[in-house]
Amino acid sequence: MIKRRCATISALAIITLLVALLAPVLVVVSLVASVLPAFRTAPHSLIFVYWFIMCEWTGLARFAWVWLRYRNDPGFLRHLRDIQFWWAQALFDVGRRIFRLKIEVRGEEALNGPCALLLSRHTSMADTVLPLLYFGKARAESLRYVLKQELQLFPCLDIGGNLLPNVFVDRSGADSAAAIEKVSNLVSTAGDDESVLIYPEGTRFTQRKHEELAVGKPQLLEQLRRWPGLLPLRLGGVSAMLESNPGKDLVFLAHVGFEGSANVNDLISGGWLNQRVILQFWRISHADIPEGDPTEFLFSEWDKMQSNVDSLKAELAA
Repeated sequence: MIKRRCATISALAIITLLVALLAPVLVVVSLVASVLPAFRTAPHSLIFVYWFIMCEWTGLARFAWVWLRYRNDPGFLRHLRDIQFWWAQALFDVGRRIFRLKIEVRGEEALNGPCALLLSRHTSMADTVLPLLYFGKARAESLRYVLKQELQLFPCLDIGGNLLPNVFVDRSGADSAAAIEKVSNLVSTAGDDESVLIYPEGTRFTQRKHEELAVGKPQLLEQLRRWPGLLPLRLGGVSAMLESNPGKDLVFLAHVGFEGSANVNDLISGGWLNQRVILQFWRISHADIPEGDPTEFLFSEWDKMQSNVDSLKAELAA
């Protein structure tokens, strides 16, 4: 862990120095490149990159101060959570203004009630903050995350994510038993004032990944046909959550509008520009979650996820 953090923070320092020194050149290049359709939002993206770097350094400074000042204080986790909310909100607000995003939230009645296990669709780098801001922060409560371990390459996510009660899991399946145990422990130890989030698809949806799964894992072909706009559920983690559930409701989050922003190429080619993003929540009380094998129940809710995605996409197209 220490070696990783030394490497990632050193890399951040080098990148910061380079983008500072090369700022005049990068600005001119981005403006010239923006006349080409493939780079039309290069200037917007450059602004966002600079802001991201600033948020990283500010977040690291705030984490360091809170750890030095409050690590033995009963409110330590609350201070960390405030930094988490600030970091996500700062990035999202600037991204929303630069790319002129329009956000709509539906099913707001699902935000009322006790803490929950939150299962969200995943299509973009940008949608990772949607559950935190529109569920966790909106309810002023902690939201534990199940995250892919690659995100520890970002210093703020690494340090903040490990100080707060989250888990980073290996998605390769090389040690799935250990990953499932981590998820199970994360849920079973969650307090009455904490919700837990997982992206049950395990990775961002793209049409290419959907097609590659059809070729590489023919046993999933029926599910892929059933959910053309989603990836199949990774049942191991979700089943572990339900099995370890201390009595929390289930909340699902469907959303559309970020399908064209899955990677950096989409970012600079205009995939985020003027997007209308719609979030749809729905809640299932703990009493209505069936006991035993959850597969049929989860598949039924994933059918609902696909139905919501289809109807919302049709609305955007109209």
